[in-house]
This record gives sequence, structure tokens and C-alpha cells, in this order.
Amino acid sequence: MHRRGVLVLLLTFLLLAAGTASVGGSEVPTDFRAVREGGRILLSWQPPLEGTVLHYNIYRGMEPDNLTFYDSVDVNYTAGYDLEVLRGTTYYYAISANFSNGEGARSEVVEVPPPSDDLPVLVMSVILTVTVVTLIFAYWRGRTPR
Repeated sequence: MHRRGVLVLLLTFLLLAAGTASVGGSEVPTDFRAVREGGRILLSWQPPLEGTVLHYNIYRGMEPDNLTFYDSVDVNYTAGYDLEVLRGTTYYYAISANFSNGEGARSEVVEVPPPSDDLPVLVMSVILTVTVVTLIFAYWRGRTPR
């Protein structure tokens, strides 16, 4: 009888341990993406394949190995913007889902490099070219007899 009680306790412990150890794996949000859109970064993801999510945790950093908690997002959302970004800075993001039995594992880290500065140079070159052509044309037009 004593042996049977130990077996029941052992099975109960294993079942409880399996229930709490299930956080992670397929309980990670999927298809996590981060894309720079001008002065903001769009974060998007899909819910985990398993588990009932309570909310999501966003982690952010300037180094892939040094992410810190950044924001908590309601379970009803699977996208959001990071509006607190600096031009010329590379950001790294990860996301996790929170369940009734704790926080799941983080997603893979996603890198968002700074935008290319080629566009402002191109725009300024076009403006300068149009201005010079306009001035040359105005000067030429003013010198010809009517």
C-alpha cells in the first residue's frame, strides 16, 4: 500500500511538472517581423500554435545579446509600432507570449538596420539640378531679343 501511494504521488508530480514545463517550443509567437517605416518600426507576429495567450512581451535592444523588456501588448493585437526610434541606430527585437502558467520562450531575435541615407542625397541632387537649370534658362531667356 505504501508503494502504491508513492507511485500515485510520483505520477501526480510528473503530470504537474509536465503541465508547467510545457511553456516554450510551439508556444512561441510565430512569423515575428520588424520593418522600419520611416521614423517608426512596425512589429508583427502570429499567435503561438498552442496555449491560451494572456498578453505578449516585446523585448528590444541595440545588441542582439542584450535585449530588455520594452512593452507589453494585449492578446487581441498581433502588430504594433515602436515610435521611439533614432535614425542611424540598429535595433534588435524579440517577442514572447505570457500564459497562465508563465512566460513562454522568446522568439528568434530580429534585426532592424538603420535606413539608407541615399534618398535625401538623391532628393537634394534633383532639387539642385532643377534650380540650376531654371536659373540658366531664366538668364538665357532674359538675354535674347524679343
